[in-house]
Amino acid sequence: MITRNWCYFVYQYSDTMSFFEQYHQLKDLFDLSREEISIPGSKTGIRVFCFKSANDLQQESPDRFDDNAIKENTSFRYPVFVPADNAHGNKAILYLHGLNERNWNKHLACAKFLAEKTNKPVIMFPLSFHINRGLPEWTDARKMVQHLEIRKYRYPQVQDATLANIALSDRLTESPQRFFLSGLQSANDIMSLMRDIRDGRHPLFSTGTQTDIFAYSISCMMLQAMMISNPGNILGNSKIVFFAGGSLFSTMNGISRYIMDSVAFQSVRNYYMNINGRKPKNVTTSDSWLVKHKFGMAFRALLTPEKFIKKRENAFRSFAGKLMIVAMRDDKVIPLEGIRSAMGEMVHRSGMFRIVHFPYAYMHENPFPVLNTGLKDQVEKAFLSVYAPVAQFLTG
Repeated sequence: MITRNWCYFVYQYSDTMSFFEQYHQLKDLFDLSREEISIPGSKTGIRVFCFKSANDLQQESPDRFDDNAIKENTSFRYPVFVPADNAHGNKAILYLHGLNERNWNKHLACAKFLAEKTNKPVIMFPLSFHINRGLPEWTDARKMVQHLEIRKYRYPQVQDATLANIALSDRLTESPQRFFLSGLQSANDIMSLMRDIRDGRHPLFSTGTQTDIFAYSISCMMLQAMMISNPGNILGNSKIVFFAGGSLFSTMNGISRYIMDSVAFQSVRNYYMNINGRKPKNVTTSDSWLVKHKFGMAFRALLTPEKFIKKRENAFRSFAGKLMIVAMRDDKVIPLEGIRSAMGEMVHRSGMFRIVHFPYAYMHENPFPVLNTGLKDQVEKAFLSVYAPVAQFLTG
């Protein structure tokens, strides 16, 4: 059971800058082109490291030949919040983001909070084709406006098509296989990073370092597939936190101005909801990853409630005491009931399954609206209601 005695986390944080202030300070300071970033008024700093993805799966997927040319996806930089008082020199926290996120802004204050309250470095790792792993033009409004106009002309009934989601929507409509294959590449990269950290090949960490994981939104689904397949027991000693994620695919609703439009979501949904019933003779090269690969088989266990129930629930039960789930009661994108159905009743009743609800109109894509100063006090309390217990869980 998670203890409720976490008031000291709140007290310590209230003596420093507010969540609002931290957000704006870090957004203005953050620069991935720098090697180190000092944060005024804080003993915690940011260091930036380089990563090279092995990218093995692309060679087996000819339908993704155009993606091979996106060098940003295979060679990129990632930030680490490093507390000056690193009391746990052999511990690390991996921080993962959501679908269609193009910068780290909304997560910076959250990662810094976890680093300071746990005294562990927090590694912010971008998923495949996200954040700085995508083409620069995908976040250039002037370049993407024409693509948006063409899409609306091609699909006159499309809903929620915006400049924010046009790049992902076009890519997933063209090839819904990218949803899974990008997740598989991300999982491979994360396992590679965790092995480097464990074996002392990362400059920040000594041999034997344990990596815990905080996952938000769609990264929870990728992590669930890793928990089910768990190659080499890479997650065996990790504590894991899900926030606003962990639902079965069948209950998700990805249609959002900030995620993907209705045409893209329907394309993805049609492809994956039919994959388990596809006949072997109709299996394509991309499908074969879902059918034959351990990660693919684990991913298929997360699609619908009636398939692979024991495999799914037994895997999650094996993380008893090391898994914490924080679900938002009124989440429309990744709904509470979908998370409960995916994780099973034993996990739901374990005391590690927390349901939160905030006294303002929140949304999955933006649980803590920092641009509405009128909600400052309420957002501050909501933020602490999520991250203070998470920090204690990852510390204890």
